Amino acid sequence: MHRLLILFFLIPFCCAAQTAEKFIQSGNDKANNKDYKGAIADFTRAIQLNGNNAKPYFYRANAYGNLKDDKDAIADFNKTLELDPKNANAWFYRANAYNNLHQYKEAITDFDKAISMTGHNADMYHYRANAKANSGDYAGALEDFTKAMTITPNDPALYEYRGVTKTNLDDNKGAIADFDIAVRLDPKNAELIFYRANSKGNIGDFKGAMADYSTSLSLDPKNAEAWFYRANAEGNMGDYKAAIADYEETIRLKPRMPNVYKYLAHALGNSDDEQGALDYFGSRIKVDPNNAELYLYDGLVKSNMNNKKEAMIDFNKSIQLDPKNSDAYQSRGDARLGLRDYKRAILDADTALKLDGDNGYAYITRGRARFGLRDTTEAINDLNAAVRVNPKNDYAYAERGEIKYGLGHYKAAEEDFDKSVQLNAGSAENYIRRIKGRIKTGDRPGVIADFKRAVELHTAKPARYIALGKMMNEARFYAEALSLFDSMIKTDAKNPVLYVQRGIAKQNLGDIPGGIADYDTAIQLDPKSTEAYDNRANAKLAQNDIDGAMKDIKKAISIKEDDEQAYFYRATARMLQKNYQGAVDDYNSCLYINLENTKVYALRAYAKSFLPGEKESMNADFNEALKLDPKNEEIYYLRGSAKMNLNDKTACADFNKAAEMGSKNGQDAVKKYCK
Repeated sequence: MHRLLILFFLIPFCCAAQTAEKFIQSGNDKANNKDYKGAIADFTRAIQLNGNNAKPYFYRANAYGNLKDDKDAIADFNKTLELDPKNANAWFYRANAYNNLHQYKEAITDFDKAISMTGHNADMYHYRANAKANSGDYAGALEDFTKAMTITPNDPALYEYRGVTKTNLDDNKGAIADFDIAVRLDPKNAELIFYRANSKGNIGDFKGAMADYSTSLSLDPKNAEAWFYRANAEGNMGDYKAAIADYEETIRLKPRMPNVYKYLAHALGNSDDEQGALDYFGSRIKVDPNNAELYLYDGLVKSNMNNKKEAMIDFNKSIQLDPKNSDAYQSRGDARLGLRDYKRAILDADTALKLDGDNGYAYITRGRARFGLRDTTEAINDLNAAVRVNPKNDYAYAERGEIKYGLGHYKAAEEDFDKSVQLNAGSAENYIRRIKGRIKTGDRPGVIADFKRAVELHTAKPARYIALGKMMNEARFYAEALSLFDSMIKTDAKNPVLYVQRGIAKQNLGDIPGGIADYDTAIQLDPKSTEAYDNRANAKLAQNDIDGAMKDIKKAISIKEDDEQAYFYRATARMLQKNYQGAVDDYNSCLYINLENTKVYALRAYAKSFLPGEKESMNADFNEALKLDPKNEEIYYLRGSAKMNLNDKTACADFNKAAEMGSKNGQDAVKKYCK
């Protein structure tokens, strides 16, 4: 009986084993034909017949994975590894399932185990790299992609993903190098070319970016993101007409693309077609008069066109229709900044932040408004918050740099301007801002490099380039300013401001007749240009034509009674005439108009050194000038010269200070008077 019992149990066992294998084979056949539900049923039957066999758990896990059921897949991989812990593929596939569920830490642990068991396997390194990248470990991902490449050096996907990883590490040049190889290996891959375009845009190569976006779109014309980003590149190049067309195509393909209407509004507001820009959202408002967003975008167009009052009407209407839109309050606050209504700009920014605490632009708006009210501590705090909310927002750094610059913290300002350029190397505005900082820190090579880059980009508004040229003239970079105004006059020959500024550059380069000719042209174009009369008067003074200068100054004052520059040049003329009291009177007029004119305090002090009984007042003026600009070497030179007029033996201390700070006049005075 005992033997019969043994035989009784052995026979079903053999049959069960054979049947389980049959179900495994059937399940695999169904899986190969993508009948994953049928496969799961067969593998489940095999498990019921033999629960100690790792294979059906493994196969069923894969079937669950193909159905995107990663939780059940992981449960089966767990059982597989319990029964067969040396199954490297089970570790690998469970890692992929964890990855799909965003459980990156667990995924990386499993990839580590699989790699330790198999050695060099390109796919395992590749997928572990993906998990590391998804968890934010871009450096680790980069290392794994590179290891995978040593095994399969001609896989374009590896170069593509490593390029994306380098982009996340802000190594856009390195990313472009990887994308170049990937495109060479897979030239018809629209996605690859799209990624390369993005990296080119990140380094300010907008022409290269536009070419790549165009190629990508020829391969995949339904990629709304490519239309959108090409429009951004075109806008950065100042081609607003092309940008508008691309934004419209983006909207056709993907009407809810984030920020597309906002960027379209910016392009419309900067386009030459002013009426077309006004009509764009205006016509849509007629069709849909209760759409709050349309009023918001119409307001942005008008705000970009510097029509702040009309923009305010639109923003008010947008807020009335949708009082919970943070962007509408922030945009209205920005418009109020343009109207110098700082207190209400702050109130709008406050509301925007209550509605959306992560609205970084609202922090910027509030910071700028607070700076306008001279609340500098809170202004900096707001800009710090804007950087904290979005550490990759170049505008936040640029505006924080502007505030630091306004406070006289030039080195700190330059650091922020550096960051803004690093984050957006294609913005001419960022280079123009940094030029200001570099001028103040004495970085002449840096100024020249930034100037050339800004001109190459030529993406700022013409007014910004005029401001840049003025800045270069004020900083005595006359050759560069001359080059800029030469190029601008070729495209805008009827702009009197350009001739005035070019005249200043010519005059200071020694071409006084050329300067006067430009001032003459400016006056012909605009007979009421006080700037042209003022500078022509200055040029005539350089030729010792005092009478001619006085006529121009008189004309300028008759046009504009509070023309600070005219009084300044008349003071210069009176100094040449040795009419020192008259010069002091004119310097008084300058300071009545502008109390913060450092140069005037120093020159008034110097003029007072020729008048009896003015020593105390003279010293007060020099002290005020140094308080306003303590790093200005010419103030020390002028104080030394004034002391020489008064036979004050401490004059050499000032000449030496001026010389140490780089003043050529100070160095000459030391040689002459301080032996």
